[in-house]
Amino acid sequence: MAESGQRRAAVDSVLRARDIDRAQASTVLDAAYAEGQLGAQEYHDRVLSANGARTVGELARLVADLQSPAVFGEDSAVERPRRRAPDRYPARTRARSADRASTVAALDTAHADGQLDAEEHAAMVELAAEARTLGDLSTLVADLQQRPAAPNKPRVRRDRTRLVVIALATVTAVAGFVWTVRDDKPEPAAAVAATVDYDAASPLVIPTPMLNTLAGFVQFRDDYRVSFGDTLVDEAVMHDEHASAVRRAPGNGNSTVDYTYRGGFARTSSQVSSRKRDAVTIDLAQVNAEALGVALAKAAATVRVPNGAVTHFRIANDSWAGGPGITIFVRNEVAQSGHFVLTLSGDVLKTYPYEG
Repeated sequence: MAESGQRRAAVDSVLRARDIDRAQASTVLDAAYAEGQLGAQEYHDRVLSANGARTVGELARLVADLQSPAVFGEDSAVERPRRRAPDRYPARTRARSADRASTVAALDTAHADGQLDAEEHAAMVELAAEARTLGDLSTLVADLQQRPAAPNKPRVRRDRTRLVVIALATVTAVAGFVWTVRDDKPEPAAAVAATVDYDAASPLVIPTPMLNTLAGFVQFRDDYRVSFGDTLVDEAVMHDEHASAVRRAPGNGNSTVDYTYRGGFARTSSQVSSRKRDAVTIDLAQVNAEALGVALAKAAATVRVPNGAVTHFRIANDSWAGGPGITIFVRNEVAQSGHFVLTLSGDVLKTYPYEG
């Protein structure tokens, strides 16, 4: 149950909000103001924040402490992402024109219902047209509420009597496709020798750690070094199944580029952004991984959240602390939450515990 709540909170934190989601949140705030739960200034501040919210998670936080009916409960129209079925193509599989077209259609829908602004929509459509793999396309729609279904591998009917490889050259040239034939005549000796038993070896399963754990962070940092040649970021945010990173644009120290990580790094958009004034370059190699692991393990107790779990943590400059820090966020299934800040070496700077 705790794992389910953790996964859901992480999904909501990045799922893009529609206009109808913003309207629902504003309705809850209206009711809370009428009932006296919110003062006038706080009410206006929250409505303003709701109107500008980009994700469902932002909206959920605006109403989490209110007694009004839940807007983002299990009966919500928000479509939750599905687990990848075992018969799906891997992310590195080449995309078809039809796959690009379905991705563009999803981006058009997201623009129409307010999840994407015009600039974001134009940039993502351009990237979709140039995408070469299914993984590239999946990254573009990962945070949208309506996503095209990933193509499935066709089911291959196996000949129960024999499987014969009839073209070894074709197998070499076209990976993943095997021709099978039925032949009632006796097989030549060469063909018998080429018969393949596909069930003889067990599949090799390589577990992927959750990225908001110590193992996940270490994997992210190692892959980051391989991809970019260094471990320098302006900001890194680690959720359970994905992470994000902001780094300086090549050759332009006043601009930054955003990346999404799902086992590999992909540009969030083709645009560059102006670098934040309070941004500083952080070397992920300076993070004390052992101390971070201890902090993550004790996070729920540190902020006194019953049955809490780490939803995500953020590595960035904290201006009030005077330097880079790691902010760890904890939440449980009934929306009780807290967070605390560490130095890169693992010392606790500030805690914001749940006060229930």
